[in-house]
Amino acid sequence: MSGDSIAPTPPQNLDAERSVLAAMLLNRDIVDEVVARISAEAFYRPAHQKIFSAMCELTERHTPIDHLSLAERLEARGELKEIGDKAYIIELANNDYAIFNWEHHVDIIKREKLLRDLIRAAENIKSLGYSETDDAAGSIEQAEKMLFDVTNQRIEKSFTDIEKLLGDSVAMLEKMAQNKTGIMGVTTGFTDLDRLLSGMRGGDLIILAARPGVGKTSLALNIAINAARSGAHIAFFSLEMPATQLTHRILSSEASVDNSKLRSGNLNAADWKDIIDTCSKLSELKFSIDDTPGLTITELRAKARRQLQKVEKGVIVLDYLQLMSAGGNGSADRWIAVGDISRGLKILAKELDVPILALSQLSRNVENRPNKRPQLSDLRESGNIEQDADVVMFIDRSLSEEEAEQDNRPPMGMGRLVVGKNRNGATMDIDLVFDNAYTRFRDYYRPQGM
Repeated sequence: MSGDSIAPTPPQNLDAERSVLAAMLLNRDIVDEVVARISAEAFYRPAHQKIFSAMCELTERHTPIDHLSLAERLEARGELKEIGDKAYIIELANNDYAIFNWEHHVDIIKREKLLRDLIRAAENIKSLGYSETDDAAGSIEQAEKMLFDVTNQRIEKSFTDIEKLLGDSVAMLEKMAQNKTGIMGVTTGFTDLDRLLSGMRGGDLIILAARPGVGKTSLALNIAINAARSGAHIAFFSLEMPATQLTHRILSSEASVDNSKLRSGNLNAADWKDIIDTCSKLSELKFSIDDTPGLTITELRAKARRQLQKVEKGVIVLDYLQLMSAGGNGSADRWIAVGDISRGLKILAKELDVPILALSQLSRNVENRPNKRPQLSDLRESGNIEQDADVVMFIDRSLSEEEAEQDNRPPMGMGRLVVGKNRNGATMDIDLVFDNAYTRFRDYYRPQGM
């Protein structure tokens, strides 16, 4: 008898995989739900991975999914014969019962994928243990990261309503009266900006860019909260900062409690009263945060559609654009990948008829020149950002007393919103006050006669 052992079959459930693919074929709405919960890699059988990826491509192209369009897409990818030809697709489509239990079957696929990843991590950790190295601490760190990457998948990242983030220990206040300013779109809460843009309008892609540390996340949160107060539903995608940290920033800004106090927990009785009162008011807002890292445009689209498809007035905020994953174009030139992402955001804004406020980094060029005022050419990694955007705004703020003393620089405590592109109107500079302690921007009211 041979001493060679046969490796056991990795965890998998092909019936569940077939059922989920069949449900996606039978019901277009199920596609977005599935894409928001699993990726192609979750399927064990390579043929099923290819079918799932082809369905995602059809969805991105706004092509209806049926057995004919799916077969055509797979043939164009050179994969039709690999998956079992048209006969296999027809077999999937004939499973009418799949639409009833697809959610349970998605959970099965996720569980089996998690177990396979755990096995793979264990094998890699075993190899680390046998490797001859003097850096045992480094090996342990690598092993911990491998396990963390697996266990982190157990937490299904999705929207968390701000009411739960803030807590519902305080009573709900009466809903704010409807906005009566006559603004065509959703208000930003900043008088001069609303006057220039007539509000944020459905279908618009609005880019907000700035140097690191200038306050683009703070301004985006200020705008989002102001929009929520006007009755808009906010879908805030945070690819950089956890939802809890964003919540602290919102509390600091809205309750006028020093952000350093919130970070340290050194709060007095007056601070607690302000926080509780603010929580009560904010709990009424339709404001949700998704802090899933590395989202692809397909995943963002699926989650946004699920969150906003039945609301009358919605806004999507993305922080920030360059942290999005290119998905299938991960190995492509970053310039092209970011261009694809910005184009995808513009298409999504039009499809859902909502404004998208997308934050963006600036290139290092602005740091290397004496004049720190940002300009359109500073947009990082892709000229397509400017091309796709309806509005491009920059935050210009001095980060030191020395910088503030230079010619044409904003004084300390002030910010300048540079509207560098406005597809439907004029461009201009808008002065704002920046309250650093509360990470808050607000309108600047000029003294009369100035």
